[in-house]
Amino acid sequence: MASHSRLNRRLVLPFALALVLAGEVTGLALAVRLQPLTAASVIDTRSGPSASAARDHVPGATSIPSRSAEPAIRTESAYGALARPVVAAIQKTTASIRTASVAKSSQAKAPAAPEYRGRNHVWIPTLGINRSISSFACTRSRPPDNYIYRWGCAGTNNVYLLGHAYSVFKPLHDAYTGGRLRTGMKVVYADGAGHVHTYSVIWWRVVAPTTSASWAWAAQSRPSMTLQTCVGSRSQYRLMVRLVGVG
Repeated sequence: MASHSRLNRRLVLPFALALVLAGEVTGLALAVRLQPLTAASVIDTRSGPSASAARDHVPGATSIPSRSAEPAIRTESAYGALARPVVAAIQKTTASIRTASVAKSSQAKAPAAPEYRGRNHVWIPTLGINRSISSFACTRSRPPDNYIYRWGCAGTNNVYLLGHAYSVFKPLHDAYTGGRLRTGMKVVYADGAGHVHTYSVIWWRVVAPTTSASWAWAAQSRPSMTLQTCVGSRSQYRLMVRLVGVG
């Protein structure tokens, strides 16, 4: 809040100075252009017989020297010399106000970088998934509930996450069936110790739920992740998405 007030003061003070300077320029212009007309200036603007008649009706007109165009030119030149630095100051102040305004607008529009913190949690930003992870023991025989699980049967370097296609992994299912699943899609995972890892999709396959797909949960030579959910009109197939660690 304090920084916002300081920025406002920086914007208001230069703008006030610009208004004062503009007022001085306006006053100077009026002083030059609205000088009282003397008898000589009235007379000099006329020519011919009407000018002679005007001189006869102005007391003391013959004693006032006529004004040539040269003093007027000098006056305008002096006005320009006085106005130039004032105009330059206004332009400089306006540029400063515009720069400060653009900088403030850029700061306001800059989105904050997301922070990923937690334990046993997964985020898939492009799919809007932000959920906690439960443990699914390798010896468990009861079907999974509506949670995202880390399966205990997977080998080393293979974070194996599974979930139902109609609930927790519905966005993943819909991305595949809608043709929106892409290589390079990022998944962020916080393990049980609170360490945060990032994985990137490299490929996916649809297979039957048999042991012939054991490659999906096998140990990997580098940090990897596997996502599993159901596909098919009767959920008779399994979508296996493979990712590798990138951070």
